[in-house]
Amino acid sequence: MNKKRFLTAAMLFLSFISFGQNYNDAIKEYLSNNLEKLDLLEDDIKEWKMTNEVFSKQTKVRHVYIQQLHKGIPVFNAVSNLTLKDNKVIFVGNSFVKDLSSKIKSTTPTLKAENAIVQVAEQLKLGRVNGVELMEELGNNNFVFSKSGISQEKISVELVYQPLKDGSVKLSWLLNVYQLDGIHWWNIRVDAKTGVILQKNDWGVNCNYDMDTDTHSHAPTIKKEEVKSPVILIKKKENLFELDQYNVFRLPVESPNHGSRSIVSSPHNIIASPFGWHDTDGAAGAEYTITRGNNVHAQLDDDGENETIGYSPDGGSALNFNFPLDRDGKAAETYKDASLTNLFYVSNIMHDIWYQYGFDEVSGNFQANNYGREAALTFPPTDGDEVIADGQDASGRNNANFATPRDGRNPRMQMFLWDDAVVKINTGSLSGKYTGDAYEASFGASLEENPITANLALMQDSGDDPLQGCSESGLDVAGLAGNIAVIRSSGCLFVNKVQLAQDNNAVAVIVVNSNPGRFRMGGESTTITIPAISVSQELGEAMITALQNGESLNVALTGTPLDGSFDNGIVAHEYGHGISNRLVGGGGNVNCLSNQEQLGEGWSDYFGLAITMKPGDTDTTLRGIGTFTRSEAITGRGIRRYPYTTNMSVNPFIFSDVKDQGLGDGSVSVHGVGSIWAAMLWDLQWKMIGIYGFDSNMYTGNGGNNKTMQLVISGLKLTPCNSGFVGARDAILAADELLNDGVNQCAIWEVFARRGLGYSADSGDADSFTDQTIAFDMPPESVLPASKCAALNLNTETLKMFTVYPNPATTLIRISLVSEVKNATTAIYDMNGREVYSKKSDLKGTVTINTENLSAGIYILKINNEVISYSQKIIIN
Repeated sequence: MNKKRFLTAAMLFLSFISFGQNYNDAIKEYLSNNLEKLDLLEDDIKEWKMTNEVFSKQTKVRHVYIQQLHKGIPVFNAVSNLTLKDNKVIFVGNSFVKDLSSKIKSTTPTLKAENAIVQVAEQLKLGRVNGVELMEELGNNNFVFSKSGISQEKISVELVYQPLKDGSVKLSWLLNVYQLDGIHWWNIRVDAKTGVILQKNDWGVNCNYDMDTDTHSHAPTIKKEEVKSPVILIKKKENLFELDQYNVFRLPVESPNHGSRSIVSSPHNIIASPFGWHDTDGAAGAEYTITRGNNVHAQLDDDGENETIGYSPDGGSALNFNFPLDRDGKAAETYKDASLTNLFYVSNIMHDIWYQYGFDEVSGNFQANNYGREAALTFPPTDGDEVIADGQDASGRNNANFATPRDGRNPRMQMFLWDDAVVKINTGSLSGKYTGDAYEASFGASLEENPITANLALMQDSGDDPLQGCSESGLDVAGLAGNIAVIRSSGCLFVNKVQLAQDNNAVAVIVVNSNPGRFRMGGESTTITIPAISVSQELGEAMITALQNGESLNVALTGTPLDGSFDNGIVAHEYGHGISNRLVGGGGNVNCLSNQEQLGEGWSDYFGLAITMKPGDTDTTLRGIGTFTRSEAITGRGIRRYPYTTNMSVNPFIFSDVKDQGLGDGSVSVHGVGSIWAAMLWDLQWKMIGIYGFDSNMYTGNGGNNKTMQLVISGLKLTPCNSGFVGARDAILAADELLNDGVNQCAIWEVFARRGLGYSADSGDADSFTDQTIAFDMPPESVLPASKCAALNLNTETLKMFTVYPNPATTLIRISLVSEVKNATTAIYDMNGREVYSKKSDLKGTVTINTENLSAGIYILKINNEVISYSQKIIIN
């Protein structure tokens, strides 16, 4: 250790001791005096240790994370966060296990730590374990073993207690195993007696982005010649980073579908990245001329082997990353430089933007060098963890992921290619090129490697539906030979249809969706060698009709992959997993988002939406996630069930919809749960913009969007480990108290209550997604004083809430009400304050107002009675 690092470590260690002296007594006193409030027994708080202590510059409070222990052994995820101000505990997110000692039957393992590695490898089918070697003994049954032939990283093994759903707590070995394919970074607890896996969670969050009938697929890995980047160091030069420039989809442009590339010069933020994006030593001048630096190392992984150093584009001594981009019919490798440059840019932007709101060194952010800034008070200092961002990763397809280990270890982002089949009809009435209508199947030959041109032929048999392709009975074999078979999707497995077509000499298969829209065909086969695609019902049925009318359709099928690194929203989403994992529970514990009602996907969707907002957007602008990777219009839903909008007739999600997010096998769709939370956060963003306006300065702006971004980051630090919706809601409310003296409490409650997360709502068991209690009520006067919400009658049980749509409108608007509003005056005013519509009546259900006589422009809708005052901007086109 060099002298500078030694002194830093020593200072941090002394600070940690000082912390213990200053705050230990305050925590003990609070826990002892609040056992009933915390729902704990006196014995439950006797033994704990501090794992993190973080001072937040934004809220001016100290977040302390304490780990529950029993006889020196930690209880997995029993990490409570306490917020202190002026040496007093002001907020607690409790995750301690109640009546712990009575639930523990054993404190001594019978299974050896090294044998636990073998047990995990067998149960997860990770391959043969070899070369198990103890590398380090950290004490108290805490070990580090070699990679043992099954892991990319050394395997840590620690003795813990694992709470189970039945209320019991079992002694367990906790192992960290980073699979060789890089897809999963397992955090596993195995019974310390039997070796059976009790629970596991994945540090590598795999965002399969599947919706409805889409099925996640992995195409065969295509091996390419490996080209390694040299570690390029450049001669130091004063202010060298001021010369850097990048040709990218500059924010707020979300993807190639949303706008064009442009040159950005020196886009780093001087506070978050004081030495630029290519520095690592904290002295003027860059260390690297490639897409590597203090925050991110973006590299190619087109062989899917997760090498430490892969190919990276070189900007030369001028750091000029201006590379050409031509995606039209081109293989992804031809534009890898442009792709990796964009991945490097967005990842660094995410680092720099969210640094302003509190994802900084002390809070466990991702940096190779903390530049001597205050580090989280864990020991040793926790830098050395810049993001490893793998572009065009060949270990997967139609996917992306982000693996977040604890502070001080490198996270890894994997950005994959997305299949996008192109159908070009060369003859007949449907002649033309069709993009956005087809997907390649997860099996069969790749169209990227094997484009096909041939005539179409209906695959008809003698069944009840002769175009299902499920039976050889009456099959027109001669008509299929040398042609592309056209089949409807229902009746039998996709692989059976395609196999039957192949057996009868078809050269490719088109499967037509039996429902509106398009879908992705799943399935596995080692015998299918021809390409197969699925097409939308609209295009497919038009083909069928043309063929039935006797037309000859010659079709060219090609596969041009879409590069996920060009979708800034997806890159931001993945990086966002790292933010939420490091902030909930503190940087020393990244397992707090492993319960069934966890909201990680929602926070990540929000991060992507927030940084791609544009000045012209409105609260009803439709925002999809991943519309580029689905070849959709920018107003599409993308990879979620609904687009994000405050218009509840378009996105109707409410809290009770969480129970409907099951996958049919007892597990939960984390994307489904997350998108409900993101809908609420997006409503909050627009509620705050309505109050404070929009500011396009994402770093230091003062608009409602900036204030919401701050609430979200500060709220993450306050969110309890293993939290559900209610805990996360309360954390945002607490953040507003700390940041803004609670001036936005009414607005925040309105937003959450509108979608059923009101005062009386209950998450139930946060490890269940089926036991929520929905409520639309506002808090009582004792909780939310009238001074903070003067315009509302806070003694009523339910806030009278309104949904106004469509907005923008043309000839009419509708007002949907949760409950009846008596004796209300509904009025519309133009921007000069002139009343252009007024009516007094009782409002119930859905009310329609004719606006065809109003000129195009912006108006204010107001609804008032003796207890309610409501207003909303409306736009008439």
